[in-house]
Amino acid sequence: MSLGIELKKLKRTGYFPAFLAGGLVAAAFPAIYMGVKAETLAPFSGNPVQLLMTATWQMSAMLNMLISICGACMMYHTEYANNGMQKMLALPVRQNAVFFGKFVIAAAALALMTIMEIAALAGCAQYWFTKNALDVPELLKTAGFQIIAALPTVMLMLIIASACKNMWVSLGIGVILVFTFSIFPQDNALLSLFPFSSPYQIFYDAAEKEIVFRHLSVCIVQTAVLAMAEVLYLKMRRCFE
Repeated sequence: MSLGIELKKLKRTGYFPAFLAGGLVAAAFPAIYMGVKAETLAPFSGNPVQLLMTATWQMSAMLNMLISICGACMMYHTEYANNGMQKMLALPVRQNAVFFGKFVIAAAALALMTIMEIAALAGCAQYWFTKNALDVPELLKTAGFQIIAALPTVMLMLIIASACKNMWVSLGIGVILVFTFSIFPQDNALLSLFPFSSPYQIFYDAAEKEIVFRHLSVCIVQTAVLAMAEVLYLKMRRCFE
C-alpha cells in the first residue's frame, strides 16, 4: 500500500524521467568514449567489458550517485512542502513504512540505470572488440555487484534527505560527499567500503582480488545498519515534534 502511494506521489515530480534521462546519458558515455578512444583501447587484450568498465565506470558511477541524490532530495521535498510531513503525523501512517517505500523505489530506479549501463558496455564490447557471444551470466553478476555496491549510498542519501527540511541543504551535503570521496584513492581497502565510495568499485577488480563476497557482505550489512538507524531516528524525532 505504501509503495503504491509513494509511486503516486512521484508521478508528476519528474522523478522517473530524470532517472531515465540519467541512465541514457550514462549508457551513452561508453559509446562516446569509444568513438574518440577506439584506436587507443581496442588493441588491448583481455575481457573487453572489463576494459571498458575500467575506462568509463568512474563517470557512470558518479552520474548514478548524482541522480540518486537529486531523486532523494526530490522525494522528501514533496513531503516537507506545505508542512506535509507534520500533517502526516496525524494520519495512521508509519513513517518508517514511508521511508522504506521510498528506498525500494530509489533502489529499483538505480538498478534500472545500472542495467542500461551494463547493456551499453556489452553492446560497445561487441561492436568494437569482438563478435563472439556475450557471457550473459558474467554480465548479470557484474550488474548485481554494481547495484548492491550502491545500496548503502542510496540508503544514506535518503536518511540525509529525510533529516533536512530544506532540499538544498541535503542536495549540498550529497554533492559534497560525492566529490569528496571521488578524490580519495579507490584502491584503499577501507575507503572503498564507505558509502559514496563503494559504487566506484568494479566487479572485475574485486573478482581478481577475490574480495567480491567481502565487499557485497559489507555493503549489505551497511544498508541494514543504516536502515535500523533511520528507524531509530524517526522514533526519536517523533518524540520531540
